[in-house]
Amino acid sequence: MDKIATSKKQKKSGTKSLKEHAPFTSKELKDSKLVVDTLLECIRSGDLESFREVLAAHLMTINKVKFVKKAGISRRTLYTLIDPKKEFNPELSTISSIIQSLAA
Repeated sequence: MDKIATSKKQKKSGTKSLKEHAPFTSKELKDSKLVVDTLLECIRSGDLESFREVLAAHLMTINKVKFVKKAGISRRTLYTLIDPKKEFNPELSTISSIIQSLAA
């Protein structure tokens, strides 16, 4: 078999097109209104991975026990949602409960 010739020229990566990302501060992560707006934008854009990341980051700044009581979901459900090893496919009712409890 003959080897396939490869080009020695490679395209430069298009890193100039990437936007600078400024992570949320701890104060911003405690701001429920900002978190709700961000979560809704994640839903609109279909970016479920970012939804999970923002939710997990927010939950690191608040009391999770109070949150699950307010949202009416179980702790197991909450920890399943933010576990990166598990598939992220929450029910609409769970997402609705989370957003309503944050918006209240």
